[in-house]
Amino acid sequence: MRLEPKKRPGSMGRDDRHAPPCSPSADWPPPYGLLDSLGVAAFVLDGFGTIMHANMPAERLIGLPRDGLAGCPLLDFAPALVDAADLCRLRAGLVVAASGARQTIEARGRGGGYDLTLAPLPDGGGVMVTAVDAGPRLRAEARAGEAERLEQALRDAKCEAERALKAKTRFLAAASHDLRQPAQALTLFGAILTERLQGHPQLPMVLRMTEAVEALRGLLDGLLDVARLDAGVVVPKPEPFPLCDLLTRLQADYAPIAEAKGLRLRVRAPRVWLRSDEALLERVLRNLLDNALKYTDRGGVLLAARRRGGALRIDVLDTGVGLPADQMDEIFEEFVQLGNQERDRSRGFGLGLAVVKRLSRLLDLPVSVRSRPDRGACFSVTVPMQGAPAPEEAGRGDAAAASAGGLVVLIDDDPMVLQSMGLVLEMWDWTVLPAATSDEAVEAVRSAGRRPDVIIADYRLRNGCTGVQAIHALAAAMGAAVPAILLTGDTSPERIREARESGFVMLHKPVTVGDLSAALAEARRSAAP
Repeated sequence: MRLEPKKRPGSMGRDDRHAPPCSPSADWPPPYGLLDSLGVAAFVLDGFGTIMHANMPAERLIGLPRDGLAGCPLLDFAPALVDAADLCRLRAGLVVAASGARQTIEARGRGGGYDLTLAPLPDGGGVMVTAVDAGPRLRAEARAGEAERLEQALRDAKCEAERALKAKTRFLAAASHDLRQPAQALTLFGAILTERLQGHPQLPMVLRMTEAVEALRGLLDGLLDVARLDAGVVVPKPEPFPLCDLLTRLQADYAPIAEAKGLRLRVRAPRVWLRSDEALLERVLRNLLDNALKYTDRGGVLLAARRRGGALRIDVLDTGVGLPADQMDEIFEEFVQLGNQERDRSRGFGLGLAVVKRLSRLLDLPVSVRSRPDRGACFSVTVPMQGAPAPEEAGRGDAAAASAGGLVVLIDDDPMVLQSMGLVLEMWDWTVLPAATSDEAVEAVRSAGRRPDVIIADYRLRNGCTGVQAIHALAAAMGAAVPAILLTGDTSPERIREARESGFVMLHKPVTVGDLSAALAEARRSAAP
C-alpha cells in the first residue's frame, strides 16, 4: 500500500497535509514490514511535514493507528515527542532536513526522552523521522557520570592519602632526627660509664639506663628501616643459600630468649637450598620470631619449613594471644599493636610487621597469616627453592679490622654528640680534632699540620651544609682524599638516598661503640693500598 497525496503546493502545516512530496523516489515510503522491523518509531514525511507513513512503534508512541496518522502534519503530535522548549528545534530541524541536511535532536516528550533523527529521503523533498527511546542512553550516561564522579573521588582520596603519607614521613623524619641526637650522646656516655664503673655499686643503675637507651634505639631503628625501604635504597641481591644454616642461626639466637620466658622454641629445617636475598629474608624471619615471642606467654613457638611445589613455605607458629579475623591486615601497619593497650615496651613499638610487609614486597615473597583468638597465630612466607650449587673452594675469611689510634677529624654541630664521641675515640687512643662546621675542620687540620687518618662527619650541619660537602672541602684543602664515615640521624627517603650515594661509610644514629669500631675498621681498610 502506498499513499498518493494530491498534488497541491503549499507551506508546511495542517492545511497542506495532502501536498505532494518533492520528487520522492519510487521506493519511498518503504513497505510496512521494513519500517516495522526497525524496532523504533519511524515516520515518513513528505516535503511539507505531512505523515505519509508510520510504523507500529510509531502507533504506540503517538497512541493512534497508523491510518489515523497518515495525512496529518507531524507537528500536530509534537507533544508526544518534544516539550515546548524543543518544539522550535523540531520545526526548524524538519525544514533543514527537507532541504537535504541530516539533523539530530535530543528531546523530551510526554512519554520520556527521545533521540530524534531527521534524515532526508532519497532524491530530496521528503524526511524520515525516527524516535529512539533515550532512556538506555541517559541511564548509561548517568552511570558513566557516576563512575566518573567515583573515580574523581578516588583520585582525590588517593592524593589526600599521599599528602598525608608525605606529611607523616616528614614528621617522622624530623622527630627521628631530633631524637637521635640526644640518643647518640646517651649511648656513648653510657658506654663510657659502663667501662669506668666496673665493680662500682652504681653500675647496675648505669646498666638500667643503657637498657632504656637501647629501647629508644630499637624504636629509632624501626623507623629507619621503614624509611630506608620507602626510600628504595635497599636493593635485594638474590643468591642461592642453604636454609638449614639460616634456621640454625635463628635457633641459636632465639632459644635463650624463649627459655627466659619459659617457652620452647622448636625448629624443623629440611636440607634444601633457596634463592633469595638471605640477609633480607633473615630480617623478615627475625621480625616474625620477635613478634611471636613477645605475644606468647605460655606454650612455645615453632619455626618450620614445608615444601609447596617448587617453593618452600616457612612458618612461624605460636601459641600466643592470636588475632581476630577482621584485624589481620591492620597488624602490618606502622605502630599497630593488638592486645597491647598498655603499650608495654617489652612488646615492641608496632614496627616489626610493617617492615615485614615492605620487605616481602621488595623480595616478591608472599606473606600470609592464619590465626584464632587465644589459640595463637601462624605467619608464613613462601620462598622459591633452588638446587644445591656445585661445591666451591672455601676461602673468604673476614679480614682483620683496623689498627687503633690515629688522627681523626670529628665534625658535628651538636656539642653533646661531639663530646661523647670524642671521649670514646680518645679512649681508643685516637687524637681528635673536633669541629662544628666545615671551615672549623679545615682550620683544625691546618693547625695540626698533618693529614688526618679518618674523617667522621654528621650528614646535617649548620646553614644547610652537609657532611658530604664538609668531607669534600677537607679533601680539597689537603689535596688528597681521606677515608670518611658519614653519620646520619635522618630517616627521610630523600636524605637517605643522598647520603648513600656519597659512597662513604655510613652509620645511622644512635651509633653504638661496636658500630663505630667496625666503621673505623672499614674506613681504614678502604684506604689500604
